[in-house]
Formats: sequence, structure tokens, C-alpha cells
Amino acid sequence: MNIWDEIQKNRDRMYQDRRYLHLHPELSHQEIHTTAFIRQRLQEFGVEMEECALQTGVSAIIRGAKPGKTIAIRQDIDALPILEETELEFASVHEGVSHACGHDLHTAILLYCAKILQENREHLAGNVRLLFQPAEETGSGAREMIQAGCMQREPKADCIVGVHTHPDTPAGKICIRKGPFNAGTDSFKISIKGKGGHGAHPYRCIDPVVTAAYVITQLQTVVSRTNQAVKPVVLSIGSIHGGSAANVIPDEVVMTGNLRSFYPESREKNMEAIRRIVAGVCEGMGAEGVVEQEGMSLPPLMNDSAVVDEIIRAASQMIGSENVLEMKLPSPGSDDFSCYLPYCPGAQFFIGTANEDENSRLGLHSSRVVFDERGMDTGVAVLLQFVWNMLKTSAE
Repeated sequence: MNIWDEIQKNRDRMYQDRRYLHLHPELSHQEIHTTAFIRQRLQEFGVEMEECALQTGVSAIIRGAKPGKTIAIRQDIDALPILEETELEFASVHEGVSHACGHDLHTAILLYCAKILQENREHLAGNVRLLFQPAEETGSGAREMIQAGCMQREPKADCIVGVHTHPDTPAGKICIRKGPFNAGTDSFKISIKGKGGHGAHPYRCIDPVVTAAYVITQLQTVVSRTNQAVKPVVLSIGSIHGGSAANVIPDEVVMTGNLRSFYPESREKNMEAIRRIVAGVCEGMGAEGVVEQEGMSLPPLMNDSAVVDEIIRAASQMIGSENVLEMKLPSPGSDDFSCYLPYCPGAQFFIGTANEDENSRLGLHSSRVVFDERGMDTGVAVLLQFVWNMLKTSAE
């Protein structure tokens, strides 16, 4: 199999499909049309569907001619609630919804990996599971795919890989690192209950506003004193609500915040510290404090070293080692790809999507970000070579 020849044969159609998906984005858990489009294409390609008891998302499998390992490739399919301002000819037709994170490229990449692998399955000793995952942006899709059995069914995956667009990297290159790749995230709500009353008589009250102020300042010690300095975390309080008048002490203040961690042990230790500090400060002020985890909660994404080595080998073969960049620092952004990693080793890598257009270098989730489609060629090439290296028959 000449991978670049295969990509050349399929490039125009891959780009067309990506543009169609970009034109018709759908939010998390609403990817009905996207799911139907994926299933239609896979059926055209002759790929075997697997049972997936979800309204959106697809699981499929390519079975090689001989037995061997099973590699899972996961890509996300949902869009964001962002009004697109790119002025592309194929800009979103759904007002307020757009593929500002590149998931349309991700979907097209996996579709055409599937097509090429299906056409060359007689050369594979093993299987490739294709996971088109919904709802990555809400942090719930990976767990739903897992609950639907996609990681437990036979043949079970021996490793899992995925790619993500990266506006900081030029098209034609990839960016990867071992160990921490994306931060885990934990969103939480802190409720502080006191005793309200007239602002002229604070001695008759238990002031949750003052208590909240102490809690916020003391929570900064989680980063500076509880956390190990060489394992960075970010702790932010993003909202605070309480009271309705200048001369009234309220009964309750509610705050929301977010903890981002790059190591599982840091995540657990620091969440416990948040609970301890809130309880202790509130007790000292005579108030009651409760910490609840709500919203997105994801473990850190830790790239497996052995899988990274194989990705680097495949990328070096396809695009040259000079185009394989080491990411010096992990991304503080989160990705629920991390939820698959307790089931098998795996790794994610970035594909460059930047070019001379300054809008291609804007950050993900920008309303004006554009993606260089040549990044799809790179993604397909590296993934196919990775699979080929791992599963090719001994005669190849």
C-alpha cells in the first residue's frame, strides 16, 4: 500500500466531505445528521458497523485478513455554540453553531482512514475499531461511548490513538509529547450559607459575603502550598453570586470554579484540599460551606510513551522527522480522549493547520479561525502508517 498515492486518490472527496460537515455543524448530543452522514459513508465504503446504543455517534470495525492486535482510532464529531465569522464559502448555515474546533476535519480524517484501510484489509493482521464520538465539547461523549460498550466489546482495543487540529503548528507537521498532554478539569460549585440580616447590624448575622472573600483568598494556597510545584495546576473562581441590595447581608453566596491538573495525583489531592479549606474557613466564620463537583470533570490526558514512540516512527516515515515537533509543555485545555486511557494505552497528537493566513493561527474556539485542509493529509498519513506498522502482515 502506497499511502500517499491512496491519499492523492481520495483527497478531493475528503475535502468535499469536510466542507459539507463544516457547512452543517451540530451541537453536542444533537449530531443526528452528522451521524447519518458518517453511517452512509461507511456503508458506501463497505465498513462493518458495530452496535452502539446511542442516538449519536458511530462505532465500526475493519477486520484484517489475519488475527492480531486491535487498534482503536477515536475522533470527535460535535460543533460549538459559536457564530462563525470566517466568510468561507462553506461557512456554517446554522446560525450560532460552527466547527470552530476542527471536529469536521477530525471526522473526515477518520472516514478516509476507514476507506483506505477497508480497501487494504487483506494486508492487515489485526483489526481497527473506528470511534466517531459525539459530545466532546461537553466532556460527556467519551464516557457515553464507553458505557455503550465500545471499549469492552471483543476484540478489545490494545491501544487507542487520535488527532486534533492545532493552529500553533504549520500544516504538514505534527506536534506530540510523552506523558501529560492535556490537563484534566474539574468544575465545582461552592455554596456558603450564613445568616442574613440588615447591613447596619452585622453582629446579628453570619456574613456569607465576607466568608466567601476569605475562602477565595485561602484557596490560592492550594496552588502555592498544597500542590507540588513541578506538577502545575490552575485554580480559578469564575463566578460569585450573592445578595441583592447594598444594605442587606444575604443568607447565601454561591461561587463556581475550575481546577485544571496535569497529573492524576495532583487532581485528587487538590480537590480534597479545596473541600478542606472551604469547610475549615466556613466553620471558623460560623457559616456552612459545601463543595459540589458539577459540570465538566475529566482526568488528565497522559500519553503512553510506547504509543508515542510508534506515532513518531510513523510520522517520521511519512512526513520526515524534521516535521515531527516535540510539544515542550502540555496544553491546559482538556479533552475527553483521556477517558479511554484506563482501558488501554494510547496517545493523541496534534496536526498542524496553520499557514500564512493569520486567521489560521487564531486559537481554537475562535469565531474567525480557519483550518488549513492539508492538515487532514498529514493526519490520515500518520494514522495509516501507524496502523500499517502495527498490523501489517509478515509478508509485507
